[in-house]
Amino acid sequence: MVFSRILLPLDGSAHAERAISHAGRIARLFGSQVTLLRVLDGSPANGATGSESIDWRLRRVEAERYLNALRDDPRLAGVQNDVVLTEGRPADRIADHIRNNDINLIIMSSWGAGGESEFPHGGTAFKVLASADISYLVVNDGAGEGAADGYRSILVPLDGSHKSEAAAHVAVALDAGHDTDILFCHVISEPAMPRRRPLTETERSLKERMIECNRRVAGSYLEELRDQIGKQHRIRTRFEVAKDPVACIADLCQQESPELMVLTACCSNELNGWCRESILQTLLSSTRLPTLVIQDNIQITGDGTGFVQ
Repeated sequence: MVFSRILLPLDGSAHAERAISHAGRIARLFGSQVTLLRVLDGSPANGATGSESIDWRLRRVEAERYLNALRDDPRLAGVQNDVVLTEGRPADRIADHIRNNDINLIIMSSWGAGGESEFPHGGTAFKVLASADISYLVVNDGAGEGAADGYRSILVPLDGSHKSEAAAHVAVALDAGHDTDILFCHVISEPAMPRRRPLTETERSLKERMIECNRRVAGSYLEELRDQIGKQHRIRTRFEVAKDPVACIADLCQQESPELMVLTACCSNELNGWCRESILQTLLSSTRLPTLVIQDNIQITGDGTGFVQ
């Protein structure tokens, strides 16, 4: 099971609750256990007056009622779940729970009780996602709820690397017979030819030949990947050359309007793929599409027919 334990942090706000439907949908598809986590911020700046005060005890009781009520939420119907209530700095306690409980997917909203601002993420979400070494799904307020039983359309950006294909396998697993429209898009950087002067005709011709060569290779690669994964799925392919692959992916999100994007985050020192920092700081800042980021804890099997954790 690729996502056996899902963590769903909640702070009682409508912003945070937008992640519930995605947690329920993915948990039903993978048979996952979902943990609903609430962290009571004990800092004075957040109104804490001491763990033994009446006000603090009332906050705990209210939080417990809130979590237990959500266990029966229709969005989590058919999902095995439990609740955890703890205290401290939210980002720290979330990170601790991930480390200590074999969590392999965290699903959370970009915003919480603090509401939106000019920044792309709230403070807690940014801290958690920046430090997470497991896969995560981030949900923005502008995203729709989608169908309860699955995703109708999924965008999968690929860069031709073996690691990036993990996202393709996860996307197909999310199809689960629901006739999902899956788009595999191979995005590569435009060949760099730095010059102090405009390119000559010979140089422009060379650049065009390189792009055409990449286009042919990409076409064969996408067809091979589609055949390898299975023709029973509705998979389209698309090839893009861009000076800025991250900006190109953001444009694709607007053009295709998928319900979910799935892509693999590679380490920042790798030549292929989009590094974690680029995804968090640039891509997720450029699109409001729910995005599932596959990290190194999921890998393709040796024969290329599936994935393991």
